[in-house]
Amino acid sequence: MPLRPLADLSPADWFVDDDASPVLRAHLGPSGFEAYARVLHSEMNPGHGDRYEGHLDDDLLSALTGVLARHTTTPADCFFALWNGYGDIHGGDSAQFLTAFAGPVRWPGRLFTKEKPRPPVPPAFPQSVMDGPTLDILGEPHFLFAGPITEAGQWGAASFGAGVPRDINSPNLMWPADHAWFVTTSIDGTWTGVGGSSALIDDLLAEPALEVVRNRYDEGALR
Repeated sequence: MPLRPLADLSPADWFVDDDASPVLRAHLGPSGFEAYARVLHSEMNPGHGDRYEGHLDDDLLSALTGVLARHTTTPADCFFALWNGYGDIHGGDSAQFLTAFAGPVRWPGRLFTKEKPRPPVPPAFPQSVMDGPTLDILGEPHFLFAGPITEAGQWGAASFGAGVPRDINSPNLMWPADHAWFVTTSIDGTWTGVGGSSALIDDLLAEPALEVVRNRYDEGALR
């Protein structure tokens, strides 16, 4: 089952109201955890050092959530935030190019006939979600969803149409209902921040599918 969009943003109050600076919260989550770490994103061209910005690919997301699930009492009750500025979330002209060459090939005899205009690309989510309340993170609006940690990134987004699936970004924020950990992926960052217990961070460091380094909880450590 895909994640459920939420109109009630109160599950994020503990994060929004935390005393730490907005920059720290946006990159490492709320204060008060025993330990923090960075999960490095995949390299775009292995060996060249350039990493994907703002996104965990499926393999990394699966490895990360597999560890996270072992360190919460509420793995079936988690929350996920998604920046609503991604172009593929919105319909209309912002996504029209993605379906411009999709669909059946035209027969040669019809090459010079006037082609019917394609229907507009729908948004990824119902209008009630698109127009609904959003969570503000450093001035950027985010949709809030709920569901099990095993469904992280399964947004239930509508396809673009014409047989073109919609592949949307990994979550920008994740946390469980018991507040055992917090995960942040800033929209332009090349690493994902994790705060939690010392046991969680040790477990992440031991996971061979992930590149993880410890991180101090202060703004100087974000450079």
